[in-house]
Amino acid sequence: MDNDFNIATQDQLLVGNSDSILIFGCDAQQHLREFSKMVSNQLLTQNNELEDLIQDISNQIDVFQDSIKKKPTFLFGNKDKKRRSLVREYNDVLYYIDKMELSLKLQEAQIIKESKIFEELGKQLDTTSTNLNKVIAYGNNFLNQRDDDDSEDLKSWYNRLSKRIESLQISNTVAMQSKVQINLMLENNTQLVDRIVEAVSTTIPIWRNQITLLLGVEKVNQNIEIEQRMVKAAEGYISKQKKSKSKELDIDELLMVNESLKNALDELDRIEKRDGDIRLELNKSLR
Repeated sequence: MDNDFNIATQDQLLVGNSDSILIFGCDAQQHLREFSKMVSNQLLTQNNELEDLIQDISNQIDVFQDSIKKKPTFLFGNKDKKRRSLVREYNDVLYYIDKMELSLKLQEAQIIKESKIFEELGKQLDTTSTNLNKVIAYGNNFLNQRDDDDSEDLKSWYNRLSKRIESLQISNTVAMQSKVQINLMLENNTQLVDRIVEAVSTTIPIWRNQITLLLGVEKVNQNIEIEQRMVKAAEGYISKQKKSKSKELDIDELLMVNESLKNALDELDRIEKRDGDIRLELNKSLR
């Protein structure tokens, strides 16, 4: 028996040898377990700071919106006083916006790094799944050699082999499900990065400039420099505002600009939450 065990490798079966069944396919399953540990460790690095910041900003924008809606008649009262009141509330929102911009840039770098890691893990998973398929096919070839005239010992050996193959098939199913989840995560990460870049380079600068112009504030924050890179839509809007002779505060325009930013943040938050759901499903599939 000892000699038989010594010559039985992890992907080699010896008919009638119980030890060869015990170690059959163990190497591939061990790789899957190691993969599961690496993925679990990576999933633990998820940062929820962005999601919290988005919620904080959305709440601040809601407060800002309510203040705007409550002051539609200030054109007929003390304009400057009430305008300054809105500017102060705008500054409150701006505090969170500035904080979020930094967080977004950090998140973007983290997502790109993480995606490269998961791409490599996905390749390793493909290799593991391929090996499992080979081992399973190899084992099934032995099962096809069963004969009704086999001894009771051989029948018992084949039954054990059948159960071992079932275990390997379960492992392979886990590997395939995990690959699907990884692909979903990579796709979602791509969308998240696209939305982050759009928010930092377009959405937030447009919002900042439009609100500044609408409130008639040349410099709301001493630390804020006038944005140099603006999309054509923003340039057209700014040009239109500069040419306007009216100094009245356009309430509807303020509400619309804020709503546009809030919608962009909601979309970012939706993708971020979906990322969390995918991570949860991936973690479950590996247990």
